[in-house]
Amino acid sequence: MNVEELKHNIKKIFGNEIIFNKEFDNYAAKIKNIENYLIEWCTKLKSGQFVPLRPPKLINSRIFIKKIGSANRCIVIKMVNEEFKEIHLADHNYYDQKMKELGLKKSSKTY
Repeated sequence: MNVEELKHNIKKIFGNEIIFNKEFDNYAAKIKNIENYLIEWCTKLKSGQFVPLRPPKLINSRIFIKKIGSANRCIVIKMVNEEFKEIHLADHNYYDQKMKELGLKKSSKTY
């Protein structure tokens, strides 16, 4: 499955309003069998099988995170009105930055 087919399948699950981060295509093309990980997880997510995180900086949103491999993460942001709005696919550094922006964690890097 190519990246455009993957995006199409994700839109079928979450709706055409879903927005992908700019790194999504790059990481989706690199991860082997991503459709097996991501499509199945998104389907379960849509059916309410996972408990969301509640970010303190986005009170009306819910966050879902999927670890894909050892270094990649998928973040889905769901708004309170039951609509999924964003899907991010990137590496651990992006994940750390996004989680800090949302107020969900401090950096995992210590110096």
